[in-house]
Amino acid sequence: MARTRKHQRLPKFTDLFVPVVQALIDLGGSGNIEEINERVYEITNLSEDVLNIPHGKDGRTEIEYQLAWTRTYLKKYGLLENSARELS
Repeated sequence: MARTRKHQRLPKFTDLFVPVVQALIDLGGSGNIEEINERVYEITNLSEDVLNIPHGKDGRTEIEYQLAWTRTYLKKYGLLENSARELS
């Protein structure tokens, strides 16, 4: 039996693959999580109500949670990679 979605207006992580890739293209090929997320919000034109749906008690929103899964799968498919980080 399929799970019912709690927030019908919230895109599934698979619906965010193209907007994340487009955001990275728009950002010149790389960006931090906040930059990518902000560009995805602009691309998808989601309402403030959807952008502010909380995810549990961890302080994240549902859209941030879905975008994290989107990035995870894009990395798994080899379409995205973490940039090297400098250690000081």
